[in-house]
Formats: sequence, structure tokens, C-alpha cells
Amino acid sequence: MLTNLNIKNIALITSLDVNFNQGLNILSGETGAGKSIIIDSLSFVLGKRADKTLIRYGENSASVTAVFENINENTQNLLKEYDVEAEEELILKRTMTVDGKNTCSINGQRVTLGMLKDVANTLVDIYSQHENITALNSQFHLNIIDKYGEERINRYKDIQKSLYAEYKDICKKLDKYGSLNEVNKNIDLLEYQINEIAEANLQDGEEEELISLRRKLNNSQLIISTLNECYNALNGDENDNILSILSYLISNLTKIREYDENIENLVERLDSCKIELKDIAYTLDNMAQSNDFSLEEYERCEQRLSLIRSLKRKYGDSIEEILENLKQMQEEYDFLSDGEEKVKEYQEQKSQIIKKLYQNTRELSTERNKVGNMLADRIQSELKELGMNSCKFQTYFSPLPTIDEFVPSPNGSDEAVFLFSANAGQPVKELSKVISGGELSRFMLAMKKIIANLDGISTMVFDEIDTGISGKIAQIVAQKMYDISKDKQVLAITHLPQLASMADSHYLIQKTSSNGQTVTKLIYLNEREQLEELSRLIGGQDTSAYAIPHAKEMIDFAQNYKNK
Repeated sequence: MLTNLNIKNIALITSLDVNFNQGLNILSGETGAGKSIIIDSLSFVLGKRADKTLIRYGENSASVTAVFENINENTQNLLKEYDVEAEEELILKRTMTVDGKNTCSINGQRVTLGMLKDVANTLVDIYSQHENITALNSQFHLNIIDKYGEERINRYKDIQKSLYAEYKDICKKLDKYGSLNEVNKNIDLLEYQINEIAEANLQDGEEEELISLRRKLNNSQLIISTLNECYNALNGDENDNILSILSYLISNLTKIREYDENIENLVERLDSCKIELKDIAYTLDNMAQSNDFSLEEYERCEQRLSLIRSLKRKYGDSIEEILENLKQMQEEYDFLSDGEEKVKEYQEQKSQIIKKLYQNTRELSTERNKVGNMLADRIQSELKELGMNSCKFQTYFSPLPTIDEFVPSPNGSDEAVFLFSANAGQPVKELSKVISGGELSRFMLAMKKIIANLDGISTMVFDEIDTGISGKIAQIVAQKMYDISKDKQVLAITHLPQLASMADSHYLIQKTSSNGQTVTKLIYLNEREQLEELSRLIGGQDTSAYAIPHAKEMIDFAQNYKNK
């Protein structure tokens, strides 16, 4: 349950810290005092959509913290799924800045807004007048039926989800093959592509070698002339080549080597140079002889490069990538080779699963119809207790499609609509078309009472659910609300004295002005203050001799009802 709510810089609230109790918590106050701000703040920390206009004027940020105790199993499982450490208290916090930045945390651990909202949905159920729109939606009607009869319905829903998962798996497998015609076309295309690449017999690094060869062939004349010039410089016919000069140096130094021992060393070194240079000259001559330009070799090189460029345009940016794609094509070819058999096999499996899905869809629908009728009887009974003695309430399910029209779904094919008539002699019609505001408030109260113990949520919030209600019906609504609060913590914003008199804890929402600033406060009322507030609800500003005794009488009546 919600034990504490701390609000900072939300609208007219500068700082508010309030503790809530088990049972029925009533919030009341003058019109315009800021009752909606409390709900907006709670909705904000529970992950509902909000914008920066919530931030108090002149402030840079706003934050709301909510503390919960006695966490239910659904919440604990979700915290475990999100790797959030569960403690005795669960603390939700959300902060928003003027630039629209949101920061959310659970027990001090940063989480996404979606995670915060998911956890909050297991803790608190808020009903306000805005929820009336949801209540008129047919999908809401089906969800309520499923929740009311979950013990009977969930078995079929679980089977439906399991079969639907099998159906989607088969569809994925069929999508890999496509139709039988597509399988054959794909095999033919793959066979052509595989052969085209395989026949090219590509080798890693081949393109680089061919480019190098082409450059060499394109520059063969320059290469040959350069090699010949270098050879002639080393060992040409002229006497001024390098080897001739070395021979001359060796011959002259040999004549005088007996006079200086260092000359012998020089002669040996020059002789070594001569041997090395002769070898270089021989190599240059061989290279020049072997570098004759070959037109055939050049054309073969160009054709090969042209083939490689063509394959790269089709199958990859490099030979390595082409060969990798070839491997994948061969795997896909092997996969599709038995495609005709596989497609027929999967199509038969798909047909069988659709039949099972359709059968379970019918059984699920039958069970929903039974539960829908039971729920309708229960709602009609609750509405009669709420003063709608002549009302009729029914659930209507649209006819199921034939198996030929059937579209598999994880939730069946049902479309449910609530039908309603408020007056005797009038036919039932769609709830959304005939129910009034006051009737809808009573319908939602009846609904909340029926499903209160089905979802595990421990805190329910009612924001002026009593709109359009007064007199005897208001007293019945108050008793129904108290009945809910025996098993749930209830927070109710109200203007009805009948409901306020039932309070286990009563809070006054008050707007005050000081030093040019307007602020909203939430004050816990003692017995005397509760009596004064109740007398105000009864008689407006008149808390005279008439209102106070009436307020006392209402509190005594409420206490007697509780004691029963």
C-alpha cells in the first residue's frame, strides 16, 4: 500500500509530505483548492504522461516520491525481472526539469520511464473521470471479462498463445522458402550465380597481382631501356664503364701493394666489389632479355581484370567477399534443394495448427460467453444496489468467423460489447451510446468492486467517481467504497459528505496565499476538524447549528455501518 507521498514544486505545491493509512483515505476541499494536483502528482510518479507545465512557476525542476509497503508477488516478480533489489519498502521517484528531461528510480536505482510505469501498474489503480473513455471501449470490456473469469479462461488463453507461437514459427520457416514457384526460381538463380563464380576460379590476392602485372606490361619499354642503360654503365662496350674502371684500379694498386700492407686490403675489397657488380650486371642483362612486351599476356590480364570487376559489381566489393558470398549461396542452395518437400510439409503443419487454433478459439469464446453472462448478472445486481433498479445489463459477443475467414490471433477472435438499458421497457443498447455520466460513475464503481481482489493491486484511487450522484445513492456509493477499502487501501477525492463520513483517515486539500504566493497544502484532520469539514460539505460555508449536528449524525451512521 501507499504509505507516503512527497511532492516538490508541482503546480501550486512547493513542498508536501503526507502519510497515508490502510482503509479508506478521503481527500476533500474547496473547488479550486488543488485536488487535481494531488492526483496529477501521484500519476506523475506512477509513470503517466506529463509535461513541464506541471513544474511550479519560477522553479527549474519538480519531483515526486512515493513509498509503498507490503509489496505483492506480481511486483516482486517484476522487480526481479528488472534486476531491481526488493526491500521492505519500495520507493518510486521521478524528477522532471524545465527542459523536459525525466529521471526515474526505484529503490534508488535508475530505471527507464517504461520500467517505472510497469512496476507502478502492479501497485496502484487510479480511476478518474478520464477513465470513462476507456470504460466505453470494447477492448476494455473483453479485458474485464477475461479478468473476472481468469481461472476458467486462462487455460484456453495459454493454449491459444502456445499454438499461436507454433503458428508464427511455421510462418517464419515458410517465409524462408516462399511459395513453391519462388523456391524453384530461387534454386535456378542460385545455380546460375554459383556456377558463374565457380567457373571464374578466383584466388585470394589475384586482383592485386594482375594490377601489378598490368602496370609492368604498360611500362615494359621504360623498364627494358632502363635495365640496358644500367647494364651498359656497369659493363658496356666502352672503356669508361664501372667494371673497366675497377679493373684499372685493381691493376694499378697491385703494382704498389708490396710497399704498403694497407694497399693489399684495398685490392681485396675492390676485387669483391668487382665480383658483386659483375653479378648485378648479369642479372640486369637477364631481366632486360626477359621483359619483352607480350600482347597476348596483356590481353589475358585485361580480360581477367574485366571478369573480376564484373563479378565484384554483382557479388561483393572484393574477391574475399565474393568467395564468402559464394559459400553462403551454396548453403542456401543446399537448403532450398529439398525446398519443395519442406514447403509441402510446413504447409501441412500450418494447416493443422490453424485447425487447432480455430478449435481453441471457439472453446475460448464459449468460455468467455459463459463468464460474460455471469459478469453481467453480477454487474446488474451491483447496479441495482446502487439505485438503478430498472436497469438491464448484458454482454454481447460478435459471431466468430468461419474457418475460411479465420485469422489466427494470440487472444482469440472475440469482440465483446457491454449492452445497457437504464429504464424498464427500453431495449439494451451499446453502453457507450446510452449511459449518462452519473450512471457511468456507478457502473465503474460496481466494476471496481467486482474486480478489486482479482489483480493483486493493493491501492485504489478514485478521483471524484461520485460525479452526478446525490441523496440515497450517494449513501450507497459511500458504503460500497468502504466495502472495497476493507481489503484494499482506498484514496478517494470527493465532495460527497456521505462518502467523507465513512473516512478512516480524512485529509483537507487547502489553498492559501501569503506574500503574493499561492500554495496548496494537504492537512490530516483530527476528529474536530473532520467534523467541521463534513459540516462544510453538508452546508457549504454554513457550519451553524444545522450543519454540525447533521455531520455528527452522519459520522455516527457511518460508524454503525463499519461496526456491522
